[in-house]
Order: sequence, then structure tokens, then C-alpha cells
Amino acid sequence: MRGQARPSVSAARRSAVSAHRAVNVVASSVADLNKKHGIPGSVEFKEGKSGSPVVVLKHACGASAEMYLFGACVTSWKQPSGDEVLYVRPDAVFDKSKPISGGVPHCFPQFGPGAMQQHGFARNLDWAVSTTSADPNPDEKDPSVEVVLTESDYTLKMWPHKFKAVYTVSLHGEQLNLQLRVINTDDKPFDFTAALHTYIEVLEIAKAKVTGLKGLTYLCKAVDPKVPETKKEDRDAVTFTGYTDSVYLNSPAHVELEVGTGAAVALDSTGWEDTVVWNPHLTMKDCYQHFCCVENAKFGKAATVKPGESWTATVTMSVVDVSKLKHDLECTPEPAPM
Repeated sequence: MRGQARPSVSAARRSAVSAHRAVNVVASSVADLNKKHGIPGSVEFKEGKSGSPVVVLKHACGASAEMYLFGACVTSWKQPSGDEVLYVRPDAVFDKSKPISGGVPHCFPQFGPGAMQQHGFARNLDWAVSTTSADPNPDEKDPSVEVVLTESDYTLKMWPHKFKAVYTVSLHGEQLNLQLRVINTDDKPFDFTAALHTYIEVLEIAKAKVTGLKGLTYLCKAVDPKVPETKKEDRDAVTFTGYTDSVYLNSPAHVELEVGTGAAVALDSTGWEDTVVWNPHLTMKDCYQHFCCVENAKFGKAATVKPGESWTATVTMSVVDVSKLKHDLECTPEPAPM
């Protein structure tokens, strides 16, 4: 039709060549990663959704974990039975147009809203593979991968500091271990807040509950995240009947999320001083029933790192059988009177 541009053959060829090159770049990248860092049977790199590189950790016991290098986001942690522990939202995208919604996204160097973009920039960038290993420990191999993120023109515009973030993901048997180390490579100190925004799959949110938080002061961000209300937790277990967004300050090292199946996910941490509990309720009608976020955070008091020094935090996640524990406690006879 007159006045309507027709696509040229050369333009179509250029588009096809461009797409072919993109696929080849990813394939080459994955091949190079496997050649340099792959460990047969323990650490493997593959092409994930939208062509993004993924590292896969496999333990001899049958447990596995997967992490996208974009955002250093762990998107899968499976037990030897094949049961998935983490949750990825159905609206998650993997084309790098936005952070991956699910798994264990990073919040760094800012948790929540603030001077820069929501939850900072670490979840929006590609992390580089530093090392991998699968050392005997002592009789079986624990697969691990270490990735790093450093400053760039993009980050310096938001946060004017030179840094090196080192993130180590490993499997110890059925357990998932995560360690974040932030090194100050600048000539001046800097402050930051951070969190691991862990999404955990639950049978049904109404049956889920978080234990280990009773008696703590918490910031309720449900009404206004910028001006949270300070409250004290008086419940033995945090349950979910509506929108929940709470930051528990100075939380214990051990917290559990009972997922409604008789199992719980235990989070044992060091360095992370706070715990965030979040469920979007009806603001995400398509998926809120199926997950709960229990996040290890450094928020109530920002971390301060001097030049040449570092800050480190860890979390070990385990699946525990709470139904058996409760049964054993109920069946334990009371001690005979003296």
C-alpha cells in the first residue's frame, strides 16, 4: 500500500543475524564458563530463561540449587526428593529489563525505598564468576560458586563509592548456604543497608507461620513504608490474615517459617541483625497464597565499612520436620515427681 513502508530484505537479514549473534554470544559465554569454572557432577553452567546464564550446583545427596548471574539471584533450591523450597512469582521476567521476582534477590546498597532505586542496584546487574569449588567435606563434595560485583559508572551515579561485593552460594548436604561480603575499596568510609529478599513456597499462606520473633520490636510498613509504625510482637507465631510488611529489629539468629505441610524452613544467620516478613496479600491476587518472604536484613542500623575493611553476613537454610518434632514433644513423658 502506498505510504506504508515495506520491510526490506536487508533489514530482515540484519535482524536475523543480530538474533543469531545474540544466541551465539550466550552459548559461547556458557561454554566458556563451563570450561573455566565447571566441575563435572557438581557445578555446571547452562542457558536459562531469555538466554541468561545460570549456574547449577548439584550435591551428591541429590539436593540442587540454581542461580542466575543477573542479579546473583538464586531461583531454585531443591531437596533430594525433588521438592522445591523457593518460590518464583508467575510475573517474573528474565530478560534483564527488571530484577527477577522470586528466589533470593539482593537488596544492596539500600533496602526498601530511599535515595536511589527501590532495593538498590545489585539485583539489576550481572555479577561475574570468581571461583567455583567442590572440596571433599570430608567424605562428600560441597559444590559452591563465588560471584563478585564492583562499582561502575552506573552504580557511582547512584552511590558514589568504590566497593567489591563477594557472594558465595554453596550446598552442604541438603542445606543452602549464602554468604555476602562487602569490601570497601575506596579511600573513605561508606554506609549501606542490605537484605536477602528470600521467597519461600508455602502450601497456603493462611497455614504458614513464622516463629522466633515474639517479644521483638518491629517496624510495621504495611500502611506507609516511608513512615513505619513501631510495634512490639506479642504473638508466639506470626500468621497472615492481610497485607504484611514488617521489619523485626535485633532478631535472633534462628527463625523458622512453617510452610503448612508439617515442614519448616529454618534460617540460621550471622551478621544479619534484622528479619523482614512480607506477604503482599490481595495486591498480588495471582500468587500471594503460595509464598512468604522471610528476609535476612541489615536495616535498623546501617552497616559502616572503613576503607580496606569489610562486612560479612551469612545464612544457612534447612528444611526441618516440625510435625515430627511436635509429636515427639507431645509423646515425651513428664518427669516423675521427686
